[in-house]
Amino acid sequence: MIINLALGIVTLSVLLVTVRVLRGPSWGDRIMAFDFLSVNLVVLFALIAVKTRLIVVLDAALVLSLLGFLSTVALTRYLLLGRVMK
Repeated sequence: MIINLALGIVTLSVLLVTVRVLRGPSWGDRIMAFDFLSVNLVVLFALIAVKTRLIVVLDAALVLSLLGFLSTVALTRYLLLGRVMK
């Protein structure tokens, strides 16, 4: 019951943040929303893992969290410096 409620709330949050990523007024807002979207997806994967008792989904959540962090850092560096690496 609680897991289903949490899944619904996180899914709604994912949809709303996706709208912010697509329509954000500035690039900073979009990067921030993208970071929040990756966190929401990690939580969604963790909830699915708890509900289905599949440990493999936790590995996908871990990889997604790493990719979300690295992409946020890369997008921010590109926004601030105009390049990702030297």
